[in-house]
Amino acid sequence: MITNSVILPIIIPFITAVVLLVWRRPSVSRRLFVGLASLFVFFVSIFLAYQTYHHGIHVLRFGGWQPPFGIVLTVDLLSAIMLSLSGFIVFCSFLYGFAQQSTSDENPLRLPLVLFLLAGMNMAFSTGDIFNLYVAFEVMLIASYALMTLEADAKCSKHALPYITINLFGSAIFLMAAGLTYSLLGTLNFADIALRAAPYVDDPRLMVIAIMFATVFGIKSGMFPLYYWLPKSYPILPAPLAGLYGGMLTKVGVYCFIRLFATILPHDLVSIHWFLAVMAGPTMIFGVIGAMSKGSIRSILSYHIISQVGFMLLACGLFTPFGMAACIFYVVHHIIVKSSLFLVGGIGQEINGSDELNKMGHLWRVAPIVGIVFLIQALSLAGLPPLSGFWGKYMIVVTGIKMANPVAYVLVACSILAGIWTLVSMLKIWFASFWKNPDDVSVTIQNPRWKRMTAVVVMMVMVSLTIGLGANFYMGVAEKAAQMAMDQGTYIERVLGVNAAELYRNKNDLHKVASRSSLVASVDEKLETRDQRPETD
Repeated sequence: MITNSVILPIIIPFITAVVLLVWRRPSVSRRLFVGLASLFVFFVSIFLAYQTYHHGIHVLRFGGWQPPFGIVLTVDLLSAIMLSLSGFIVFCSFLYGFAQQSTSDENPLRLPLVLFLLAGMNMAFSTGDIFNLYVAFEVMLIASYALMTLEADAKCSKHALPYITINLFGSAIFLMAAGLTYSLLGTLNFADIALRAAPYVDDPRLMVIAIMFATVFGIKSGMFPLYYWLPKSYPILPAPLAGLYGGMLTKVGVYCFIRLFATILPHDLVSIHWFLAVMAGPTMIFGVIGAMSKGSIRSILSYHIISQVGFMLLACGLFTPFGMAACIFYVVHHIIVKSSLFLVGGIGQEINGSDELNKMGHLWRVAPIVGIVFLIQALSLAGLPPLSGFWGKYMIVVTGIKMANPVAYVLVACSILAGIWTLVSMLKIWFASFWKNPDDVSVTIQNPRWKRMTAVVVMMVMVSLTIGLGANFYMGVAEKAAQMAMDQGTYIERVLGVNAAELYRNKNDLHKVASRSSLVASVDEKLETRDQRPETD
C-alpha cells in the first residue's frame, strides 16, 4: 500500500486538472476543490519523505513487468524532498492567486494548467527511466508554454518566444540523447544504465551522451551560456505563476543533474564533473551582473535565479558527498526563498501599480510587514547568517576549500563575490521600493487584497526561517538524501529486484566485458526466473 502511494503525486494533479477542464466556471467551490487536492498532494509527499528517510527507496512496478522492461517509478529521499517542495509551492501559489483575484477575474484555464505542470514535475521527480523523464518534461513544458501566454498581452507574448524556442531545441537534444543511450547500452532504465555503463567509462560515446544530457538539463536550469530565455520570459508572468516558475522549474533541471551524475552515470566521469563546476562560475557572475543592471523587481529576481543556479551547479560539479548534500540543501532553501520574493514583488505591484523601481515607494510606510518579510528573504538570498542561504553557501564554500584545487579556489571566490553583489542588488530593491517616499508615486491602500497575499508570504517566510534556524537537522536530511542518491549499488538492488549490489561493486567483473557484461547476463538470467507479478507491500 505504501509503495502504491508513489503514484499519487502524479495522478491526483492529473485527474484534478481533467475535472477542472470539464468544470470550467470559476467559483469558490472550484477553488476549494483545487486547494484540497494540492494540499493532499503535499501531505502525501511529506509521508513519502518520512518513509524514504526511515525505510529507503520505494519502487512501483507497473503491469507486472519487472525492470528494466516495464515502466517503473522510484522515489528515494531526494525525490520525496522535491515532491514535497513542488506540492508546497503550488499550494502557496494557489492561495496567493485566490487572494489576488476574484473568481470573476480568474481565467478558467489557469488552475488546470498549473495542475498539469505539477503532474509533469512530479513525474520527473519520480520516474525511473529516461524515456518517461522525457515524457514528464514534455507534459511540464507544454503546460508551461500555455501558462506563459495565457494571460499575456500582445506586447508581452513575444517574450515567450525565446522560452518556447530553446526548450523545443532542448527537447530534440533530449530525444537524441535517449536514442544514443539505448543504442550504446540497450536500456533506458536508470538502474540498468548504472549497471551497464561502468565498462564504458573510457568510451567517448558515453562522454558524448553525458554532454548531451548536460546540455538539456543546462537549458532547463538556466546554466551559462544557455540562460538567455529565462530573464526574457519570467517577468511577463503574473505574480503567482512567477513565484511557481522562479522557484520550481529551473530546479527540475538541477534535480536531473544530481540524478544523472549521482545515480545513473559512473562516478568516474571526472572531466565532465569539473566542466559543470567551471560553468557554474560564469553562471553565478553573469547572473548577478544582469540583476544589478535591471530596474524592475521581476527582472532583478529573474537574473538572480540564474546566479543562484550557479551555486547549485558548483556544489554538484565538485562531486563529493558533502557537495551533493550542499546542493540539495541549497535547492530547498532557494525554492522557498525565491518563490516568496516573487510573491512579495507582486504585493508591491498591487500597492504601487507597477514593479518598476522608479515608479515605486512608500511601501514601508504603507505595509511594514511586507518590508520585513522581503528583508528577511533578501538577506537569506544574499547569504547572511543565521538564515538558510548562509548555511547553503557555507556548505558550498567548505566543499570547494576541501578540494585543495586552484580551480576550486577560484570558483569559491566567484561564489563569495556573487553573494556580495546579490546583497547589493537586493538592497537596491529595498531602498527604491520600501525606503524612499517620492510624492509622484501612487499608493493603493483601500483594497485589502494585498493583506491576504501577504499572509501567504508570511507562511513561506516562517518555513524559510525554520530551515535557517534548524539548519543542523536539515543538513542531516540533505546528507542522507545525497548518500542515498549516490549509492548506486543499493539503487540497482532495490529497482531491479535482484541481489545486484555485490556484483555491481565488483569492478573486476565489469571490466571483463565487451558489449555485454557478465553482470548484465547474470541479472537478466535472474530476472527471467522471477515471478512477473507486481510486488505488493
